[in-house]
Formats: sequence, C-alpha cells, structure tokens
Amino acid sequence: MRKKCVFLLSLLCFGMTATACLDDETSEIKQESYPLMAFAVGVENAATGTVTYYHGDINQTDHRVNIGGITNLNSITDVDYTLEEGGTISPDPTTWIGNWKKEQTVTVTGADGTSTSYVINFTRYNEVTENILFYDDFDTDGTPDESKWSLCRRQSSDWNEEMSESYDQAYVEDGNLVLRAELKDGEYLSGGIETQGKFAFTFGKVEVRAKITRYPDGAFPAIWMMPQTFIYSGWPACGEIDIMEHIKQDGYIYSSIHNHYFDTMGNDDPAHSATVTCDISEYHVYGLEWTADELNFYLDGVKTFTYPNLHLENEAEMMQWPFTAESSFYLILNMGLGNNDSGTSWAGPIDDANLPAEMLVDWVKVTSLDD
Repeated sequence: MRKKCVFLLSLLCFGMTATACLDDETSEIKQESYPLMAFAVGVENAATGTVTYYHGDINQTDHRVNIGGITNLNSITDVDYTLEEGGTISPDPTTWIGNWKKEQTVTVTGADGTSTSYVINFTRYNEVTENILFYDDFDTDGTPDESKWSLCRRQSSDWNEEMSESYDQAYVEDGNLVLRAELKDGEYLSGGIETQGKFAFTFGKVEVRAKITRYPDGAFPAIWMMPQTFIYSGWPACGEIDIMEHIKQDGYIYSSIHNHYFDTMGNDDPAHSATVTCDISEYHVYGLEWTADELNFYLDGVKTFTYPNLHLENEAEMMQWPFTAESSFYLILNMGLGNNDSGTSWAGPIDDANLPAEMLVDWVKVTSLDD
C-alpha cells in the first residue's frame, strides 16, 4: 500500500516596484483540498511483476468513489490513496485485499478531527448476477456449518491417516476456518472438512481465500476436489483436481490433476501439474475454472496453469478426461500430516518439534460460469 499526503502551497507574494506586497498586488496559488484526494486499486501481473492501477472518480459532493474496469475483485493486490495533510483513513483498505465487495465504506478523519465517509464503488462488478452455487465465509465461531460440511474421515492415505474426526482440529474462529495438525498425548491429530454428500457440482468456478500460518515438515495442507459421481471407477481413473497443495518448507504451491492417462499410463503431455511461487503465509485466493474443455488454475485472479481436454478418439481406453458433464466433484479442505510409519510420504517425516501446523480459510465460493 502506498499513502501520500497533500501539502497546501504557501502564499506567494511578488513585489513589483515596492519593497512590500500590497493587497492589490498579491497573488494566491492554492490547491483545492478535500479529505480524500485520490484513491486507486492495483492489480499485479504475476508474470511481469508490474502493477496496473485503476483510479477512482471521486465525487466530493456525495462522497462516492467510482472505480471502473475491474470485474474480478479478487485480483486486487494493492491500494493507493492520497489524503489531505494530517488525515487518517479507517479501516485500512489493504485489509480488504482478497475480500472486496461491490461497495465498501472508509472514513477519513482530518487533522481538525472532522470525519467524512466515502463509499468505494466498483461500477462493473455485479454481485447479483454472479450465480453463486455455494458460499461459506466462516463468520460464526464454533463448528463449521454442518449443512454444508462434514469432517474428513480417518483412512489409510497419506493425507487422511491422521484425521482426528474431531472439531478440535477443524473449527471456526474470528472469521476463519482453522485447520490444525498437532501431536497430542502421543497421538497425531489433523483436521479437515469436505462437502461430500452435501454439495457437488459440474463445471464452474471455485475460489478459496486462505493462508498457511504454520508449516513444519510433514504438514500437508490442501484445497482440492474428488468425484461424487464419476464416469470411470477407481482412483486415479475417476479423476482428482488439486487446486492448491503445499509440503515441507517449499516456497511455492502445487496445482495438479490426476487421471488414468497420467498416473497409470505415464503420459505427461499436456503437463498434469504446475508450481507457483508465492508467500503462503499471506492470504491468497486459490482458484479453478472447470469447463467441458479445460481446467484453468488461478492465484489471486492470475491464470497459472491449464489442463486441456484432448478429446481423444480412444478416450474410453486412455481416460484422459474424467471431468465430463456426467461427473460431479465435491470440495475438500484439509491440513494433513505425512506418514511417519512408511517413511514414503510426499510431505516427508513429521517435524514433531514444530507442530502444530495450521491453515486458515477465510471463505469459499463456487459460482457457475457465464454462458
């Protein structure tokens, strides 16, 4: 975030023939001052590292700031504003990054203590027509909404073999879903929730705002999807979509798909996975757009990876695209732990000394795509 303050120009007097300025020989140059002088939001291009700023049109009469050009509010990565000298702004607009709404209000307080409220309005963003299929902003402390989520079960895979099946490791607190993995009374306990049997969809856009605050070796946080209805039976033929996975101390996340075409037959053209560098300890919006023709993965609104449908003539044999209109997938959010017994876990041996591991999820949204 960048902040600038405006300084009023001092009165300039220019003597003509006299040694002092006379009233009728005085010129005053003064810049008009308002509580909020300028406001802009920035969108970073991850590929180039450059930021494009969208500047607001400020109406100083009704105190509205209209910003056009932005249709994806989750792509906003920066805020830039200018206040009058000595002014302050509340709340800090950077706290809305990753969680902007169509309209939000800031209060600017001048040096004299006078407060003025401004409404920041994104003119091209329409919440009403977003076609939301599923949404949870985890705003009620306690147990996650049981009409939407169930606890992940303890089973034998690396990611779920330490699942506690308890809300002690999967709970809502201070506006976040908290997923923990810990060592308690000599037992590994990890948390995860899923929408299996309660919500599944075919084709659409998934967005999850999350950060990983503690990530010792052995931790295996993930945001991903598995089929509830499928056209090929058994894993990996049934398909798997991993929107975000992180392991060990890596400075990047993984986005991947799994299917018979890659996992069983070894075909990695097109590539089945990509890594994206980011600071996982900060909030990011991890996203996926799923259509009949491709899976597109996103980080903060920037596309990072595409897996296409090859439309193979021998699809029934190759099973490259288990993500058809006849399939449906559900969501999984989890903080897993690696498998210490086998010693072969992708996440590595568990670092007991630095447990607990923790992932915070701010919100989850699934929307239908425009026709």
